[in-house]
Amino acid sequence: MLTIWIVHSCRGGRMSIWIALLLLLPGLVWAQVYKCRDAEGGLTYRDRACADGGAAEAFRPPPLSVVEQDERQRRGVAESQAQSRRWAAEEAREARRRQAQRSRAENTQARELDKARRRCHGLELQQRRLRQSLAAAPARKSLAERLAGVEEKLAAAACHPFREGA
Repeated sequence: MLTIWIVHSCRGGRMSIWIALLLLLPGLVWAQVYKCRDAEGGLTYRDRACADGGAAEAFRPPPLSVVEQDERQRRGVAESQAQSRRWAAEEAREARRRQAQRSRAENTQARELDKARRRCHGLELQQRRLRQSLAAAPARKSLAERLAGVEEKLAAAACHPFREGA
């Protein structure tokens, strides 16, 4: 009777809508089914949990169709590729962060080294002038003391790596 009514009402271009509804209908009425064994070992299928004393097993629906399996596999591959891209992007960000940190450390070290080099160069110039003044002028105690002070500063600053010819 239902079939006759559907065929009769499908006139006028609505047939595709009815066909789509008929194809969707089995999916809408799918309910959980329990497979029950009673005390004597008899097997029954029910829409409710088994009565007391019966062992219940959830009924497993039939395996997916080939189309559904392919779609599930495609989704799995796409998710895997997306995860791989996220991991690669994270690794690239981490590598850039480490490189930036190394660059900052190298720049800091270079600035400190340049600062020490300039300080030593200034002390060496001061030492050279004081020696020239000491050699040209009669021995003055104050110049000798100043020269000794500069030489102590040079030694304390460990300027030997920056000396010319060293």
